[in-house]
Amino acid sequence: MNFNYNTPNIVIFKYPRYAGGKFVINCLGLSDNMVFQKQSLAQAQIDGKFSFEDKKEYILEHIEWEDCAGGWADLRLGCTELFVNDNITSNSEVDEIMTSVNMNKQHSGISDTVKNLSRQDDRHLLFPIVTHGEGITQADSYPNAKIIQWKNTTEFVHKRTKLLPSSMMRQERKMTWNTLDDERVDFSWDTEWYDNMTQTLDGINSLYNLLNLEGWEKVRPFIEEYYYLWIEKIVTPKPDIRYR
Repeated sequence: MNFNYNTPNIVIFKYPRYAGGKFVINCLGLSDNMVFQKQSLAQAQIDGKFSFEDKKEYILEHIEWEDCAGGWADLRLGCTELFVNDNITSNSEVDEIMTSVNMNKQHSGISDTVKNLSRQDDRHLLFPIVTHGEGITQADSYPNAKIIQWKNTTEFVHKRTKLLPSSMMRQERKMTWNTLDDERVDFSWDTEWYDNMTQTLDGINSLYNLLNLEGWEKVRPFIEEYYYLWIEKIVTPKPDIRYR
């Protein structure tokens, strides 16, 4: 079975590292119509064994392990974990698989879970892929995907990387941008929204509507809780959060 690069079930998220993209992706993944970025969890959801309550529990447990000064582990929901099986731990093997994905090529190591997701006919379950702006434009590989792109990223990334080693900080700051000139963009996420809880939730609600995700009223109270836990973890000192 091959991966279907023409699938309309994929959503491309284009943002610099440390721009808060995984927070937004995880909030969308709380819907019953989108999977988390981990092969085993996505498969469990397909099998009816990973519910909204399970997703909440996963986030609350894993965010406790995070430390902005020691590097951020993305709640173990990273850019590659959905596309490779959980038992693949070799970095070189993961890189080979993801290079194939980025180059629009088939690879036997692409997980059967994500292959099945790419071949749905009814668009019941959406799944994400992340690009950080370097290399090829992944939109070219996924002609029917929705594309969410970040803007005004520089200041927020600088806040998040100030506690990192200087060599890593310089590397990450190089990839920030205020705007990009990509032709295909379905939604622009403004990173400045993160300083305002209401604007953040309004932006996520807009994405639920754009992607036809179900369950907004059910997930909204937890997203608010998750927002405060996340914003306190990622930036020290905690920023001044405005409501209106």
